[in-house]
Amino acid sequence: MNDLSRHLVSPTSELRQAKCDRGAFAAKPRLPILVVLDRVTQAYNIGAIFRLCDAMLAERLVIAGAEVDLRKRNLGQAACGTQFWTPWTQEKSAVDAVIRAKAQGYQVAAVELASNSVRPEAFRPKFPVCLVLGGEFDGVSQEVVDLADAVIEIPMRGMANSINVSTAAAIVLYGLSCQAEAGIASTPA
Repeated sequence: MNDLSRHLVSPTSELRQAKCDRGAFAAKPRLPILVVLDRVTQAYNIGAIFRLCDAMLAERLVIAGAEVDLRKRNLGQAACGTQFWTPWTQEKSAVDAVIRAKAQGYQVAAVELASNSVRPEAFRPKFPVCLVLGGEFDGVSQEVVDLADAVIEIPMRGMANSINVSTAAAIVLYGLSCQAEAGIASTPA
């Protein structure tokens, strides 16, 4: 194999040089995706989802039904600092957050195993989208599922009935961000 066909890993310093500074980043347009966590309580999962929202340029993260302490070690380790520049708010109830999003014109999609759910690749978003992910033990509440315009289900082909919430978030959020970017790129200026 010659050196031209090899894939070379980029050092962190090179990756950082390609990024804008934090001041410019704060002004950067975000994708029309609101992420709502419905009773997600584990600090590691919240931190990982902060990091995903940063990576996908989600508009905002709403953490509902759980107390958030940004100083929690597991949250900080998983978030890698993104909790300080990802726009976020805390709400008492995911139901209230979803009702407000619907009133603002968001299409609400819950990630949950439910009747009439669709696979991530079959979901056709109408942006802006409010993506709701449920807690580690009970998933998205039935009240939120009842408010949802769509329910997205990640097929479980093995013995387990579910995957980790941050893994589910990564699968669905990446697909949504690609669709949002494609829509933005095809919109006339």
